[in-house]
Amino acid sequence: MARLGKASNVISHWHHPLENFQTSTMEFYAAVEQALAPKQIPEYSTSRIDWREGGMLSARREYLRVKRGRLVFDICAAPFGTGFFFSWWLAEVPPSWGLLWALLIVFAGFVFMNICIQAMGFFAGIYWGIIGFIGALSLAGYLIRRGKIGTDLENVVLAIPLFGPLYERLFKPPTYYKMDTAIMFQSMVHSAVLDVIDPLFTAKGVRALSELERKPIMQELYQR
Repeated sequence: MARLGKASNVISHWHHPLENFQTSTMEFYAAVEQALAPKQIPEYSTSRIDWREGGMLSARREYLRVKRGRLVFDICAAPFGTGFFFSWWLAEVPPSWGLLWALLIVFAGFVFMNICIQAMGFFAGIYWGIIGFIGALSLAGYLIRRGKIGTDLENVVLAIPLFGPLYERLFKPPTYYKMDTAIMFQSMVHSAVLDVIDPLFTAKGVRALSELERKPIMQELYQR
């Protein structure tokens, strides 16, 4: 089922408009999904998502979403007047439910601290309560990174204000590998889109895309 997308941090995008051109949006999305399958991208999924064309009461437009971790491609193929356009946006989706999980962790921390105070006295309880709580969070981060705990939990941890950024700095810092895999994800999905567009243009007598027209526009990847 299509749903409204949340605002995301855009990393790069690509688009190409055509005049006096029409094709089936749904058939294009299905063809892209088929083109993705042989590429065997690790841990990716596809779905359909609705984005509004403008404000709250504006019409919705359906996109094909290709997701890997927190990285998402939102691919669009849509008519515009007598023409048509193809586009995609690569973005990092912010984690959700951060405030709720922050409240739960703070509550758990107070409960744990109270247990330590009752067992050891006020000052010793506070000291060992803080040490134990930080140790428990650090152990959870270590187990998540080692794959011992479900990977979905990492998005929950990253959503928590204050602790999420600290966890990301300690256990998931920016690395060459992280940037390389993001670039490869972009390259392979973009390649699948072009694999569908190229024969479509040929069949309809449209000139092939130039090298410049095939290149995506990078925005934030190297600033992250």
